[in-house]
Amino acid sequence: MEDTVNKISIKNELLRKSIHLSSSIVPALYYFVDREFAIYALSAACVILILLDILRAKYDAVGDLYLRFMKPILRGHEIEKNNSFFTGGTYITISFLLCVVLFPKPLAITAMFIVIFCDSMAALIGKSKGKHFIANKTVEGSLAFLVTGIIIIILTPKISDSLSEYYIGIFAVFLSAVFELVPVRIDDNISIPLFFGLIYLLLYNIFL
Repeated sequence: MEDTVNKISIKNELLRKSIHLSSSIVPALYYFVDREFAIYALSAACVILILLDILRAKYDAVGDLYLRFMKPILRGHEIEKNNSFFTGGTYITISFLLCVVLFPKPLAITAMFIVIFCDSMAALIGKSKGKHFIANKTVEGSLAFLVTGIIIIILTPKISDSLSEYYIGIFAVFLSAVFELVPVRIDDNISIPLFFGLIYLLLYNIFL
């Protein structure tokens, strides 16, 4: 999400997040296809992206060609080979696959939308309006994360017909916004949807 160490310009952040938002086609399509097909498709996408990351790390010619096209939207730690092996695109594809494998279909869809839209709004608002920092993140970005998440909870499908599930979802989003402030070594494209989904599922099994 918003990062005070690996900053890129607002223009490039918008470009990066527009690509990030385009990945919303995955949860949208998952609504219409079965779980098995989604697992096969996402597994294939993960293999392709991981191979690309291996090739660009191992062969300078591939890495230079990749940077020629992608450098404007990459963060500093994604450019430096010693700092990060995978790019954000690889991480988010892996997280989509994990969501499909681990969670019921409605929750997997919601968790994917959470990382796509909450991440984007937190980064854009945090970078453009952020003034109050907590652990290299901004309060303004976290509030944008929370508000966007609540909207997603209202709009996305639910596991049950119980109204209480909406409260569970909103509370899971709140905890995820707090968790997003905690510096963790796992890429937030993976940690945020998994944390949200696991908390949601835990609360659902306790109260419903």
